[in-house]
Amino acid sequence: MAPVTNVRNQPMLSGTFVPVTDERDDADLRVSGSLPAGLAGTFMRNGPNPMFEPRGRYHMFDGDGMLHAITIEDGTASYRNRWIRTAGLAAEERAGRALYGGLGDMHMPGPDEVGDAGAMKNLANTNIVRHAGRYLALWEAGPPTEVTAELATIGVHDFGGRLDGAFTAHPKIDPRTGEMLAFAYLPFAPYLRSFHIDAAGVLTRTVDIELPEAVVMHDFAITEHHIVFVDSPMVLDVMAALHGEPMFRWDPAHETRVGVMPRDGDVVTWFDADPAYINHFWNAWEDDGVITFAGSQLAGEAYTAGKDGAMDREGADAEPGRPTRYEVDLATGKVRAEQFDDMGGDYPRINDDYCGVRSRYLYMGGFRDEATIIGHFDTVVKYDDASGERTTWYCGPGAITGEAVFVADPDGTAEDDGWLLSCVTDRTDDSTALVVLDARDVAAGPVARVHVPRRVPFGFHANWFPTQA
Repeated sequence: MAPVTNVRNQPMLSGTFVPVTDERDDADLRVSGSLPAGLAGTFMRNGPNPMFEPRGRYHMFDGDGMLHAITIEDGTASYRNRWIRTAGLAAEERAGRALYGGLGDMHMPGPDEVGDAGAMKNLANTNIVRHAGRYLALWEAGPPTEVTAELATIGVHDFGGRLDGAFTAHPKIDPRTGEMLAFAYLPFAPYLRSFHIDAAGVLTRTVDIELPEAVVMHDFAITEHHIVFVDSPMVLDVMAALHGEPMFRWDPAHETRVGVMPRDGDVVTWFDADPAYINHFWNAWEDDGVITFAGSQLAGEAYTAGKDGAMDREGADAEPGRPTRYEVDLATGKVRAEQFDDMGGDYPRINDDYCGVRSRYLYMGGFRDEATIIGHFDTVVKYDDASGERTTWYCGPGAITGEAVFVADPDGTAEDDGWLLSCVTDRTDDSTALVVLDARDVAAGPVARVHVPRRVPFGFHANWFPTQA
């Protein structure tokens, strides 16, 4: 076996990035404070956790997917974690070592090494969603991987053979219709593909969308009647990566455009915008011919490859995104963008019951202190879009908070009636707790902490899955 020892002293295998080496089940977790009576379900978070020592240069995007689940029932909590055992990881387990490369080492093994697992490992390490009764672990360079509620891996889910290739890590589920809208950005023409999955989980429509060249498009937005894409100067160059150069680069010659497509159509109307890249979106809605959306916007080379060619965005020069609101006038073609706060941050979330319609409250992970490592947020932020007010909870020096997931109070009526749940790691003692904040009063601090009996490594996206009757 070749477990991770970080023999090359790589920064993204140290500190909070150090992977855990086991899978465990823990019941009756210690709880500080009082868990709200309305919390009944599972907080599930996906993220990178390499099983084997990397072949070469490593970036957190390269890590094998691992799910961490904290289930809350009747005021008690339990914890479980499992690797997502994709075909690629299974091949490496048989070999007892890493066989695949990553962003900084694009080795693609042949059938003699990995059998029929394929030349690129589907890491399934970015997000986890539940739709039409299926739990789907997502990664944007491959199809979903289905898992069970207990975190066991079922395997690739290609919607009955109707999905051939990549799928977004950020699908949007319309709470009114049950439909799931998704897309894929591709390294080959047509470069963009849109998917429509009905409430029963059937992929009913695939639309090919021509772009001038391959670009990075990590997220998108939907309204009741439209899909919104942003074609940015963040160019995807797989051939460069195969020759040891950065896969992602900022190309000033590539214009920024906002694309709007009817949800039941196949034609995108493009509107020119100022150069920018939006990493994640909060929400979008339409009103009287104007589409409004907001997200965490990065400018210029803030998201491109660093000194190691593998998108290493560490160090004091790391520059987080800024909250930015867009308005697209469908009649005049005018696009107006406005940064509405100077606090850096990302991982935007809303009450998902408002996906696609006007929402008032926005949540994100932010930086009160200097952003030395992107993703190591120290603050949970709430914006009131009606009053312009910003309220925050600072998790303390040496602590980092992950994505804050909104959980609606089943007895609530207002948009912000509910709680924000986030994994918070204290680097001073290497401990992790699931923190519960009252979404109506974020500044008041945690109403409860569920103490996880192990450090949960740095991760990406999380969701809350209410207990199903």
